[in-house]
Amino acid sequence: MQESVLSNVVLPLAIVIIMVALGMTLTTADFRRVFTQRKQVLIGLLCQLVLLPILGFIVAGVFALPAVYAISIILLAAAPGGATSNLIVHAADGDRALSVTLTAISNMLAWFTIPFLLGIAYTTYGSGTLDIDFPVVDTMIQVAVLTVIPVIIGMAVRNWRPEFAEKTKRFSRIFATIFLFLVILALVIQNWDVIVNDGPRFAPAFIVLNVAALVIGYIVPKLVKIDEVQTVTIAIETGIQNSTVAITVALTILNNNEMAVIPGLYAIWMYVTGFALAFLMARRNASNTVESVTA
Repeated sequence: MQESVLSNVVLPLAIVIIMVALGMTLTTADFRRVFTQRKQVLIGLLCQLVLLPILGFIVAGVFALPAVYAISIILLAAAPGGATSNLIVHAADGDRALSVTLTAISNMLAWFTIPFLLGIAYTTYGSGTLDIDFPVVDTMIQVAVLTVIPVIIGMAVRNWRPEFAEKTKRFSRIFATIFLFLVILALVIQNWDVIVNDGPRFAPAFIVLNVAALVIGYIVPKLVKIDEVQTVTIAIETGIQNSTVAITVALTILNNNEMAVIPGLYAIWMYVTGFALAFLMARRNASNTVESVTA
């Protein structure tokens, strides 16, 4: 992905706007839910923050990716949930509150999890062809600026002006989603040659990561007897990552254009699997509703 004003200024601004919009949908009650639905939240975080990064390392090894791209796919796996997963859960008629809670917690922890996992990735792959000097502290600070602080600002706005936050919630989500879509579209147009040349090369790796994450995110909750709606929600939160955060970290914090290629391609692919799953689940829920009414 080419470095430009779009990637250095507009993309981080998109992340900040989305995170503020997300924060405006949250209250402290959303975080207290951790104590009332501990199993669901803990299993969701286990899938998203532990099992998904492990999958990232496995995929990087199985596909024998070059060092920079191996780190790139681990960066993608380390990215938190985002507005897209919330939208897909909404479309799938999943557990919206659980989705927002998992997204919020994963974003609040991103300042630590991303640098931690990237540190392991750099240690694992950072030899020979890839000269690495990973800025752990700077990365933690900059990821916090992009994620935690905007969420806190959004929550503060909601606490200060709840009526304003409630009235603008739907508009802010739509605006943030459209803004993000336009930014990604502009990046795709700007980097079309990279997509055409490298897409077929890396597609198998990130498609396997995405599908495996959705499967793991579904199976693990099922094993501990979490209900179907919450299981689907956890699967979506595990399989749909905030690729925009990964792109932003690659371009603006790590200053590595190559590391943004896989997250950039994935940003397009995740809409295919995410909304296909949402469509199937919405149809299934509608069918179940009809059957229960006619029974």
